[in-house]
Amino acid sequence: MKKLICFLLISMLLLGCKQEIKATNTIQNYDSLQTKNDTEKAIKFLKEFYFSVYGSDENNEILKKKYLSERVLKRIDSLTSNENDLILDYDPFIQGQDYNGSSIKKTLKIISLGSKDKFRVSFLLFGNKDEKRTNIDIALQKNKKGNYLINCILNDEYLNFKDNFSQEEQNKFYVLDSANLKMQKNTYKISVLEKTENKNKENVQHNSNPIILYKNGKKIAQSNNLIYPYNDNCPADGFQRLVSKNNYFTIEQSYCKEFLFVSSYTTFKIDEKSGYILLHKYGEIYTDRSNPDESISDKTLTAKDFGVIKFEYVTEELLLKLL
Repeated sequence: MKKLICFLLISMLLLGCKQEIKATNTIQNYDSLQTKNDTEKAIKFLKEFYFSVYGSDENNEILKKKYLSERVLKRIDSLTSNENDLILDYDPFIQGQDYNGSSIKKTLKIISLGSKDKFRVSFLLFGNKDEKRTNIDIALQKNKKGNYLINCILNDEYLNFKDNFSQEEQNKFYVLDSANLKMQKNTYKISVLEKTENKNKENVQHNSNPIILYKNGKKIAQSNNLIYPYNDNCPADGFQRLVSKNNYFTIEQSYCKEFLFVSSYTTFKIDEKSGYILLHKYGEIYTDRSNPDESISDKTLTAKDFGVIKFEYVTEELLLKLL
């Protein structure tokens, strides 16, 4: 009798385990199927977005808004509201300013990044020979109606929302001067920033200004030590202007060296073959502060003198050592 009871108990336990395993497998299969369906719907949504907005060369800016979450719309609006001081001066959904709709439509690929709401959108902007694919990593979110919306661009400086980009941070700097260089394959932009607190002030010296380089709208380098720092014994104006021509751009600034006013010219060359931005030339023109009419020889050095130096390694200290 005891053996029978024991056998029945073991049988019931095994049956319960089998039912639990079966239920678990059913749930897992359902979750897997649900995830697969969600992924397919998300990819379909992104494909519709890119085909509708960028599948032709027409301006579909208004249409774009229906695919974006409220926080993305507000962020873009805050970064583009001032036409004179654009912070976001490129389209973050293509990481550029220009595109070929036919090329995007033909080359569009979308894959999951291992999460039900994160995807990589990949395409050729123009379809040129040897052109590298543009990759946009996007996070989606469902609204109250269960429809997908673009809620974040993971690999964009301004729309990744990693830093909780507050209005205060957005307003910390404005673009003091900028230059655009359209090359054969890429478009570059150089922006010199200034603190917003100095905007509209008279007789402001521009010192220690951040300089940011963009390639096809994507930030590739930043320097905070290229514009000379403030010197309270020097009435020089600091940063003067940016000048660009072909694949060269020059940063003009002024500072003081002992009893001299110095106008300096730092020229960089964009080398598309190597992908580097290189120091091309550095020159200084001198004026005696007490005797402006005195003749003083200028000094100029080129890459033949100092060799190969990348933009990110050029600082105030390095330039002063060159001469």
